[in-house]
Amino acid sequence: MRPSPLLLAMLAASCVSVQAGVPEGVEAHTKQRYADARKELAEPAEQGDAEAMTLMAEMLMRGQGGARDELKARDYMLKAHEAGAVRATYNLGNMYLIGNLVTKDEARGVALVKQAADQRYAPAQANLGAWIAGGHFGYTKDPVIGLTWFQAAAAQNNAVAMGWLGNYYEEGKGGLAVDKLVALDWYKKAGERGYAFGLQAAGRMYALGHGVSPDGAEALRWFKRAVAAGYVSSYNWMGSVYEFGRGGVAKLPTLAYAWYATVPSNASADDLKAATEGKERVLKLLSPVELEEATKQAKTVVSQTIGAEMTARASATNTTTPTARKDVFGSGVVVSRSGDIVTNEHVVRGCQKIRIQPMGLDAKLIAKDTRNDLALLRVESANLTAMKFRSGKGLRMGDELVVMGYPLPGILSSGAVVTTGIVNALSGVSDDTSGFQMSAAVQPGSSGGPIFDHNGLLVGLVRAMIPTNGPIPAQNINFGINLPTLSSFLDAHAVDYAVNGPAGKPLSLVDITALAQRSTVQVQCN
Repeated sequence: MRPSPLLLAMLAASCVSVQAGVPEGVEAHTKQRYADARKELAEPAEQGDAEAMTLMAEMLMRGQGGARDELKARDYMLKAHEAGAVRATYNLGNMYLIGNLVTKDEARGVALVKQAADQRYAPAQANLGAWIAGGHFGYTKDPVIGLTWFQAAAAQNNAVAMGWLGNYYEEGKGGLAVDKLVALDWYKKAGERGYAFGLQAAGRMYALGHGVSPDGAEALRWFKRAVAAGYVSSYNWMGSVYEFGRGGVAKLPTLAYAWYATVPSNASADDLKAATEGKERVLKLLSPVELEEATKQAKTVVSQTIGAEMTARASATNTTTPTARKDVFGSGVVVSRSGDIVTNEHVVRGCQKIRIQPMGLDAKLIAKDTRNDLALLRVESANLTAMKFRSGKGLRMGDELVVMGYPLPGILSSGAVVTTGIVNALSGVSDDTSGFQMSAAVQPGSSGGPIFDHNGLLVGLVRAMIPTNGPIPAQNINFGINLPTLSSFLDAHAVDYAVNGPAGKPLSLVDITALAQRSTVQVQCN
C-alpha cells in the first residue's frame, strides 16, 4: 500500500530531527571543543544517529568534554557499528584487539579492522597495510600487498600511510626503486599532517643529506616540531646535530649533552642506548663548568622548544587576521563561589567569545590588568568550587609547588595536567617583583593556571614569557604571578575570595591534585 503524504511528511520531519545538531557537533569535535560537541551530539546520539553515536562514544570513553561513562560508550559504539558507521567499526576492532571495554578477541578485532579497510576507511587501510607488511596478526608477510593498502590510504591524505610510503621509497621495499628524494617528500607530507614519525624522518634526511644536501638548520626545524609532537627519539637527533655540527650547524657540546640527558627513563631501549652513548662521547669534551650548565639546560630545553614551536604555530595561524583570535586555549582557576575566574590577560586578549571548559559555559570579561597579565572572568549561574588562598607568610626559595593546567591541547591529555617543582627565585623577569621563578615545567595552554603550595592553597598564577635571546628561541614559561599581585587585582574589583586559616599538615600530591581539579578550568578564546 502506498504511504500517505502525511506519513511521508512525518517521516521526513523525523529524519530532520535526528540530524539536527550533528554538523555543529562534528565541527566542535574536530576543533576539540568537546563540551560543545557533547551538547550538540547528545540528542542525535540518543535518537540513533550513527555519526553522533560514534563521536559520543569516543568522548565518553576518554572523558573528553565531561565525565567518563565507559558503559554508555560501549553501547553507543556497538550500536553505531550495527548502524553501519565505518569509524565505529574501526574503533570497535581496536577495542577488541586490546580488550578495552570488551573481552579481548584478536580474531574479531582483526576482522572488524579489515571490514573497515574494505569500506575504504583510511586509518584502517593504514593499519592493515602495516600488519601485512610486517606479517602480524596472522597475515603472511607481503610488502607488495602492504604497499597497495598504504597507497590507498595515502590517496585519502592519511599521514601514517604517507610515513610508510616514505620508508618504502627510502629502503626500496615492495618492488619500489630506492628514491630518497621521493621518500623525503612523503615524510614531509606525513609530518605536515601532524605525524610525529614523519617530522623526525624528514629531519633525519636533512641532517644526513639523504636525497638532498645536508642542511642542519632545516633538520633542526623538523626535529623541533617532532619534539613538540612528543616524539622522544627526536631528542637524540637534536643532540646529534649539535654534537657533530651536522649540515653546517655550529658544534655545541653543552647543548648536545643537554638533549641527550633529556631522554626519559621510560624511552625505548634503543633510544636509551643512543642517549647514553651520546652523553659519554660529549662528556669527554666538557669542563666541569660546562657540564653544570648542560645539566641545567637539560631541565628546560624540551619545554622551551615546545613553547617556541607552539608559539610559532599560533603566530602562523593568526598572520592573516592578527586581531581575530580563534580556538586559543589557556587555563584558569575559580576564585569565588559567585563564578569568578582568573586567568592571564594575554589568554583572552582579542577574544570575541570566551568559553570555560570542560563545563562548556560562556564567560564574560569583567576586568583586566595588562601590565601584570591578569584577567577576571565571570560565569553566570554556575555552581563552581573556589580555591582558597594562602594566608600568612609568603613564598620562600625552595618551597614546593604544584601547578595544574591544560597544556598543549591536541597533543597532551585533553584533561588537566599536574606538574611539580620548587620556587627558584622570588622575582620574575628582570627582577620583576610581581612574579617569581619556579622549576615546575609548564607549556603553552598552561598560561593562567593555578599554582599551589604543599597545603593545597593558592599561591600564584602561571605566567608565560617569551624571551628572544638564548641558544634556543624559546618561550620562558617557568614564571608565576605572586599572590600579593593577584590579591590586589581581585581586591580592586571586589571579588569575594576565601583565605585559609593557619595551615595544617602538608597534603599528599594526590590530595592536592584532587582539590585542584575541582577549581582548575580551561579557558577557550574564540
